[in-house]
Amino acid sequence: MSTELELKYLLPPAGLDSLMQLIPQLGELQYSEHNTLLNAYFDTADNWFRRHDMGLRSRLKQGRYEQTIKLAGSQHGAMQMRPEYNVACDGVVPKLQAFPLEIWPAQADVAQLQQQLMELFRTDFVRHSWLLRCADGSEVELAYDQGEIRSGSYSQPIAELELELISGNALQLFTLARTLLQQLPLRTGWQSKAARGYSLRAQQTVALPQHTGTTVLAQIRALQQAEACYGQTQQPAALNTASEALAALALSLSERAPLQYLSAEAAALAEAVLQNAAVFGWRRYNELLLAVSEYLYQNA
Repeated sequence: MSTELELKYLLPPAGLDSLMQLIPQLGELQYSEHNTLLNAYFDTADNWFRRHDMGLRSRLKQGRYEQTIKLAGSQHGAMQMRPEYNVACDGVVPKLQAFPLEIWPAQADVAQLQQQLMELFRTDFVRHSWLLRCADGSEVELAYDQGEIRSGSYSQPIAELELELISGNALQLFTLARTLLQQLPLRTGWQSKAARGYSLRAQQTVALPQHTGTTVLAQIRALQQAEACYGQTQQPAALNTASEALAALALSLSERAPLQYLSAEAAALAEAVLQNAAVFGWRRYNELLLAVSEYLYQNA
């Protein structure tokens, strides 16, 4: 078992060349790879895995299959943390009995789940990856994925950059992300490929949050939900909700000494987003999200 710690950003394909030029400045390059990854996601007809906040996937890479289960994790703003189990397999359909027994809920009938498995969607992409060693010895993998999510006749593009901690200090992820935000047109990527795949299959859009909440984490979650909703629907109401979440966040930040300097910025962005949806792509906005995510991670 390993715990995946990563930051995810959206980056248009046109930004890949600029990213590659930046790599030597980010750390000591250990190796780079270029692979095609074919991924199939599975669940039961009643979404047993989804309902238990588990993700089940098989992957074909360089002629070999690997199956993965990701368990319920936590999200601290842009930082995503999920335990995962990876096991070699001999084909596209996962063999559930190959995973450790302790990962299953007490009442789970693994044999029955195996019989009920069905493929829901695929995420196939080309991955450019670079393993970097930071000045403190920490190792971080940068991976740029370009391809598509497919479910039946529906599809969505994939164009995203992931920063994943391989070893060492997780705070190096935030340091690298700050550097990248200054140089590349990045947008914070809130949704995993699996979450996007489920929505695509069901042809569902992200619903607006009912309230912004009273904690920094709740306000960030409301903001990310409103942003995702606007990205799918372009509803003006989503901009109003994003503004409300940013205004509430500004108040919360003003009451926390380490983040008081960000309060005025959050308030200014709350006003700006009402007039201009492009705010979601502004560097100022994404740097704010990164700073708050780092705070949430350190104070989890």
